[in-house]
Amino acid sequence: MINVFYGLANLARGQITARITPETWWSNMQRGWEWDLDDFTVNQFGHPYQGNNYFTAGRANGLSYWESAALTAFGSGTWEYFGETNQASLNDFVNTTLGGIALGEMFHRAAWLVRDPHKSGKSRLWNEIAATAIDPVGGYNRFQSGDASRPADKPADMVPSQLGSVMAAGVGWRRSNVDDDSSTNGMVELDLLYGDIETGRSRTPYDAFAVRVTLGGGGPLSELRVRGRLLAQPLHAGHVQLSVGQDYQYNKNDAYQFGAQSFDVSVGFAPDVTSRLSMLAAGWGGLTVLGAVDSIPPEGSDVPTEPSDAGQGVSTGPRFYDYGPGTNFGGIVALRRDHREFFQLAYEAHQLHVLDGARANHFLQRVRADLRVPIRRQLGVLVTGEFFDRRTYFQLPNVEPAHFHFPQFRIALAWNGS
Repeated sequence: MINVFYGLANLARGQITARITPETWWSNMQRGWEWDLDDFTVNQFGHPYQGNNYFTAGRANGLSYWESAALTAFGSGTWEYFGETNQASLNDFVNTTLGGIALGEMFHRAAWLVRDPHKSGKSRLWNEIAATAIDPVGGYNRFQSGDASRPADKPADMVPSQLGSVMAAGVGWRRSNVDDDSSTNGMVELDLLYGDIETGRSRTPYDAFAVRVTLGGGGPLSELRVRGRLLAQPLHAGHVQLSVGQDYQYNKNDAYQFGAQSFDVSVGFAPDVTSRLSMLAAGWGGLTVLGAVDSIPPEGSDVPTEPSDAGQGVSTGPRFYDYGPGTNFGGIVALRRDHREFFQLAYEAHQLHVLDGARANHFLQRVRADLRVPIRRQLGVLVTGEFFDRRTYFQLPNVEPAHFHFPQFRIALAWNGS
């Protein structure tokens, strides 16, 4: 049903690629994979969102996380071969599957934060409608089956051990060494912490996860990040925490574009400094299955920045970002007073080896410092300084590496819902 829905939507939009026939199916199965040329937002957000529909279909019908993950790969594969006349796209399959899993479990659990099966009447209806906006497939199943109005207990595994959120609204300033222009934009940022991602033994995927959504700041949706814990194990009598996580990342603003599907292993500890002051320190490293970053034209070279033949099919036409696997690592230090965080320093780095795009290796670094100044109760001021640094090393003769950096500064009113 999901594939039919997206196919009909593409037909309604007049997309030629939606005019599928058994002949196009057979042609796709014969041609193998390619790297497609779709817009950055389509590939890095649109396809993961479509994959989330496959995943939540599985969860809504009683499948586990891992069973739903397999269903997402099946949905993605059938769409690539049978949903469009385009040749099957390798980057779409990876983004739809892995991004769909990360977004799907997050949306599935977020929808259950809104639902209250003990309620009845209009308040119950509006809760179910709001949850359907978060998880359309799960909401459809509940209305179709009658569960949307049937009294019941909320599933025990959909009740987080704890819940925290911070919403900030303000203005941000950004500058780049690419040109002399600077920009000032309004922004809204939401951080959601679901479950206790720092402690405890767990074998339940996404019983703890963190989400960051940034609107404005250079784009309607300038950042979406999801990090879900797949498993966790305390070490040294609980003083050290070992975790394995799955990450989805999307950044698009005036300074840079970057998206990735990755996995990492983290080690952290949270000692008490005084009776009221505590600290969190953690470091991580992992593998990026597939990352995308906007292309930089090689200075002093007439080599085009169009995608190259990477052995998986030849792309014809311009695409202004590169694809490839790589590695990632980073760390975080946070200070808390009476269990409320007031300062955080975070660092992350991503290395991408380009398989399709400019012949290059990208090295991206990002440092962010947040200072929260309380005003009254849950209201405060959030001051953020951020620095993004990127270096591109071209695998071309007589072409110098490119080095760009982008400082950012934000000030906002913040509401701490923890």
